Amino acid sequence: MKLIKPSILFFALAFFWSCSTEKNKVLNREFHNLHAKYNGFFNANEIIKVTYNDFLKTRKENYNLILPIFPLPDLEQSKNWYAPMDTAYRKCELVIFSHRMPHAKKGKNRNREWCKYIDDNWMTMGKTRFYKKDLPNALKIFQHIENHYEIEDNYYESIFWQSKVLIEMGAFDEAEEILLSLIIKFEEQQLEAKDQEKLSTKQKVRLALIYNERIDYLESKEPVISPNIIHKIYPTLADLYIQNKSYKKAIENLEIAVENKYKKAFKTRLFFVLAQLYHLENNFKASLYYQEVVERNPEYEMAFQAKINRALSFSGRDSKAIKSQLLKMLKDDKNIEYFDQIYYALAEISFKNNLEELGKEQLQKSINLSTNNVPQKIKSMKRMGDLFFEKSQYIKSYLYYDSIQKTALKAYQNKDQVDKKYKLLKNIFTNKTLIEKNDSLFAICALDPKQRTDKIYEVLDLELAKRAKKLEAPLIASANKALSIPSSNSPINQSFFIWDQKMLERGKVEFDKKWGKRILEDNWRRGSKTAMFLEENEETSFSFSNSELFDELSQNLPCDNQNQLKSMKDSNMISLFNLGIIHHYETKNLLLSEKYFKRIIENYQPETQSIASIYELYNIYKDLERPRESREMKELLLSKYPKSKYSKLLSGDENLNDSQKAMKKEQKLYSQLFSLYQAGNYSKVLETCSYKTKDSTNPLICQYGLLKAYSLKKLNDTANNSRELINTLKFISNQCLGTDIADQAIAVLNDLKIKTAQNLMKKENWKFNFSPDTIHYFILIAPKGGFSMNKAKNNVADFNSVNFSDLKLKVSNTFLNTSDQMIIVKRFDNSKKALDYFLAFKVNNGAIKSYRKEKFFVVTPQNLKELYLEKNTDNYLKFFKEFYQ
Repeated sequence: MKLIKPSILFFALAFFWSCSTEKNKVLNREFHNLHAKYNGFFNANEIIKVTYNDFLKTRKENYNLILPIFPLPDLEQSKNWYAPMDTAYRKCELVIFSHRMPHAKKGKNRNREWCKYIDDNWMTMGKTRFYKKDLPNALKIFQHIENHYEIEDNYYESIFWQSKVLIEMGAFDEAEEILLSLIIKFEEQQLEAKDQEKLSTKQKVRLALIYNERIDYLESKEPVISPNIIHKIYPTLADLYIQNKSYKKAIENLEIAVENKYKKAFKTRLFFVLAQLYHLENNFKASLYYQEVVERNPEYEMAFQAKINRALSFSGRDSKAIKSQLLKMLKDDKNIEYFDQIYYALAEISFKNNLEELGKEQLQKSINLSTNNVPQKIKSMKRMGDLFFEKSQYIKSYLYYDSIQKTALKAYQNKDQVDKKYKLLKNIFTNKTLIEKNDSLFAICALDPKQRTDKIYEVLDLELAKRAKKLEAPLIASANKALSIPSSNSPINQSFFIWDQKMLERGKVEFDKKWGKRILEDNWRRGSKTAMFLEENEETSFSFSNSELFDELSQNLPCDNQNQLKSMKDSNMISLFNLGIIHHYETKNLLLSEKYFKRIIENYQPETQSIASIYELYNIYKDLERPRESREMKELLLSKYPKSKYSKLLSGDENLNDSQKAMKKEQKLYSQLFSLYQAGNYSKVLETCSYKTKDSTNPLICQYGLLKAYSLKKLNDTANNSRELINTLKFISNQCLGTDIADQAIAVLNDLKIKTAQNLMKKENWKFNFSPDTIHYFILIAPKGGFSMNKAKNNVADFNSVNFSDLKLKVSNTFLNTSDQMIIVKRFDNSKKALDYFLAFKVNNGAIKSYRKEKFFVVTPQNLKELYLEKNTDNYLKFFKEFYQ
């Protein structure tokens, strides 16, 4: 008992003595190392690990795209990381403040750190900012480690993480430079290490036991790059090159990476990504690497996708074996949800084996079976649409591309290309539909009255059969679950023209199914044939069925309206010209373009479009190497329309020098481009003008710039287009200063600056003002009887303390009107911070997720006053969506 009290006193004194951060003694260092390691570094990293694993469990891979080598949360997903990352950050921050040695960095120890886990805690803090998408602060932390911990293992690790941050920021060149310099440095160190003497066992023991000697030794030599860092660099370089779309460089680095040792799941992922990249390059190695993935026995979906992609990338030699494997997969119930992908792969094999009809049938099955996998449905429809496009069957192609536009998915692979082709096909469909409709009406009007009546009856038969089929469709569908062609591609749903012979034949088949074979006689519907012989002024007791439809069809014919007939003829001419231009310059289908231009010349001279058509045919025949016809068009143009601008383009070439010929060539191209603009092909004009304006020496740069601006204005349906329009006008005003074109651009630019801010306000009659740099509040509308106000306020306050504690937000409530209340969160310095909170609130899966169905938004104090006056949120929500989202 006598020894217990002194012992307790001794250990208590030893404990308090070791707490000092200003003494560089073994006991002090070990005490602070222990706390720095487990209170901060270990616990914080466990939080990161658990959060990342939870993220991977809920994340779904998109195998339609190249898999990311390092799966990371996007900006929206990162909002759910705020709470755990802030917790981990604060743990490390507290440890650094409490256990750094010496605490006061001054004098000879101002650049010293005796606690060996302080730099590890800094590294963990940087990682929390990285996963939280706070990239600027993450970069600062990693740079701090590089500048202050040169003798620690984390020195090169921090440099490596700087490159990862830069990749996420899109600074690919800077990141690449860092990673390549680390590889070069490592190779240099490996060469130098061969010439250096190795430490003896005695020296190693001495350095391990004597702290000061160990520190002096580390400071005297350059820090060494760990092989583990180098192993991480090659996948990181591949990730950089994939994001930068430098796929060949990505392949080179992945080939090196797969030779190193990694965890099984990660290495399998590298093999899969490598196979995808080779697949993009149409390299047979893709099939080999997909097989490697399958043999490594990954999780089921990756194994399945590897088998499918192997089938899509096969070289042609082993098609039977692959096809057999795919057919076997169709018999496995586990693959029911993947049948659409299997049929797509089977279709591709059929196409490679020149079995086009079978391939189309399998592709249609893929489309029909894609109920949940929208990206695959889009992929299959695009493939089918492209098949018809290649065969110049543009209307069928349009139907598939139109179906893509109606899908719920707004973001998918190659969306820009799909949208671009859709606009082209829609233009073809619209013009061709108009021509066919007008032609059918012209043909009807050309008939004598009796023939016209008979033709209307034929149309009526078709319409009756169509309606009957609609009524029968639900019964057929319930009785027969067999696959069918999508309704958007069904001929019965296509635009119907009464002079379409194929449609009439198809309708007759439908009619016979419903009414049976009948004698070909007039007025077969009439119940009493004797009624036909009654005098016209006698009152009849009969009526034929669907008389209203007959009257409607008869009355809608424009046969007696000369103005309407002329308008139809003019619209036909414009549509024919549009189709000629489209097929000449966009689809490159010169024979089809020739057909439309010839029809214009035959029927519409001397209209402006007919003169332009002669010139277009002249160029088409030159491209088709048909000199006789080209010469005929030239002679026709020069003899019949010598004063036209097209005749001037064709005359006088012999006396021009090289620069004049180049200028004339440029003018010709501009003229063709302007014709495209007139035809409404604004996307093509925009693409060409954007390319032309990059050449500052182009003599028509001002004209191209202005045409680009006009095209942007026509396509001005997005914020990006609006910004590009303003930038283009600024470019013209600077580049072409002193010209009429520049004056025109300046006038439009000034007008835009005023109207962009005012037009929408006037249109909607809003009293709200958009002030993004002023103070903002977050508002949650609480309808009467919707939920408990006190509970909601507490939940919002808890959400704030966990996710936005640094903003010191305050929660209050007030009445908006007699029934609704508002929960107000104050305050945010600007709209950016307010919208950051808005998005975090929207995606959070905690207690506040039950309020997502309610109205919530951000608002400035001034606009909140206007909201109080209006007492209704609907008008402000329109304003909010327009300016903030």
